[in-house]
Amino acid sequence: MAKIAFEHGGPEYDAKYPDGIPTSVAIKATDGSVYDSGMVMYPAGHARNTTADLHGILKEKFNMLGRITLPRGTIVSEFVAKFESIDSMTPEQLLDLYNFEIVEYKNYA
Repeated sequence: MAKIAFEHGGPEYDAKYPDGIPTSVAIKATDGSVYDSGMVMYPAGHARNTTADLHGILKEKFNMLGRITLPRGTIVSEFVAKFESIDSMTPEQLLDLYNFEIVEYKNYA
């Protein structure tokens, strides 16, 4: 965190909010090279972003969180698949949807 600096984007960024969430990231490498994203109006997760693989991002997020909160041996993709098929569940299946154990692992590597 000590290597990260946050800066206000200025009037150009302010003028584009709340239409989007104007954001940019610049990374300076140890050799002095700078990698700059330029202004991004609709970052991943914004309703108007049409380029991010939201399904892939959420799948990875669910996998990471599932590995640290579900009992060992749980196949996270099968667990998540239940929630992805909610539209075809019976009332009985819906009642049981959130019936699962959440555990806390100190070492989840």
